Amino acid sequence: MKKILILGYIIPLLTLSSCESWFDISPKSELKADDLFETSQGFRDALIGCYGTMATKDLYGGQLTMTYMDVLGQYYSTAGTTLNNFENAYAYNYSETKEETRKDNIWKNEYNIIANLNSLLDRIDDQKGIFATGEYELFKGEALGLRAYIHLDLLRLFAASPAMENGRNRKAIAYVDRYTNELFERLTTEGVLNRIVGDLEAARTLLAPIDPYGPKHATFDLENLTGVWKGREYRMNYYAVTALLARTLLYRNAEGDKTKAYNYAVEVINSTLFPLVSGADLSSQDKNGFIQENVFSLEYRGLKDEMVDKYFYVSNSNSDFLSINKSTLGKIFPTSLSMDYRQQWWVENSGSYNLIAKYSYSERVPLLKVSEMFLIATETAPTLGDANDYFYQLQYHRGLPETELTAENLQETLLSEYAKEFLGEGQLFYAYKRMAIQKKPILKTALSDYESVYILPLPTENTYFID
Repeated sequence: MKKILILGYIIPLLTLSSCESWFDISPKSELKADDLFETSQGFRDALIGCYGTMATKDLYGGQLTMTYMDVLGQYYSTAGTTLNNFENAYAYNYSETKEETRKDNIWKNEYNIIANLNSLLDRIDDQKGIFATGEYELFKGEALGLRAYIHLDLLRLFAASPAMENGRNRKAIAYVDRYTNELFERLTTEGVLNRIVGDLEAARTLLAPIDPYGPKHATFDLENLTGVWKGREYRMNYYAVTALLARTLLYRNAEGDKTKAYNYAVEVINSTLFPLVSGADLSSQDKNGFIQENVFSLEYRGLKDEMVDKYFYVSNSNSDFLSINKSTLGKIFPTSLSMDYRQQWWVENSGSYNLIAKYSYSERVPLLKVSEMFLIATETAPTLGDANDYFYQLQYHRGLPETELTAENLQETLLSEYAKEFLGEGQLFYAYKRMAIQKKPILKTALSDYESVYILPLPTENTYFID
């Protein structure tokens, strides 16, 4: 049996030279990595490199949010047209050559970031003495949170969900938690989720006492943070870890998980650090991404030039063009709810096309938002009255009238809300998969083999695991 895999695709950190990889596994590269991690600045640079790579168009700056994942979510009618670059993705034809390459590159690039995070984590305990107060806990907690985030998305793409038949006990992916050239055993879906929860719990413990965006936020001057503490509202902060725990536990849905997910979601909401927008907040175009609601987001400075102008600009109605037709838009935003802030600010009509506008004036791509915490609290609330309270708060801050939730309409209402709330963010596909809905998202067309749609085939090369 094959035992060794050389991780030849490990990405160079973005702060370093692009002509050679710092993390090819060889004695020479190990020495260079040791040099990098001799200083606190080196650890900081390593994390910045991971964030930067996550924000590229091949990952969360495009494919895993506004393009590929929302094509799978059936938002864009133009994606299904002949010669569109997403034609086969829209049809869930994952075996087509271009689509196989697309999904395999996502796999490869995600595990490359994990390898860089593991290189940092493997060294940080031995270097604890080099850090200023709080930096060790900050960097380690951040890296654990990022590793968990990426593993969760790989799991949600390439493995059965717990809600599928025997889903939690099926073989899934490897949880790669060491920097090594050895292959890892594939764990079950539940096994991977347990490891994700473990990393997130450890990250919370590390970040709680020291993170300005944590339980002690009132003791910090959040407007004047400097150095490594500046920008914590955007990065994998304590509340981002907590929000990710809520998302993960809702997905795992083992005994007691809904109660825990509810408590974590409410903790993020009650921090008041990420307020829902109001009508008064939306007075200028730079607010159209609802940035104040982001609990964790990535900055992508090429967002407009490389994504908006290429995919969501009507003059470029070519093989990359992505737009929503009138019928699909009506399924997402019924005409009776045209006052919805999200439709008003996130969708731009251009003749027969409806285009994503939420990134036209923002360089921030949201990965976790407080609005998701309101939806999780709604879904997991101990009583229907509590569920209605949280749902009404979100509806009010979207300019909508109160909608009464019942046991009968709860799931359908939540799915409709996910379609609105995560437009351009790639989360709707996962919501349908989490609930094991045997239909296409938005369109609600029945699927004869829904697992072949919601479980992407594993790569056959560079898998990082022993089958």
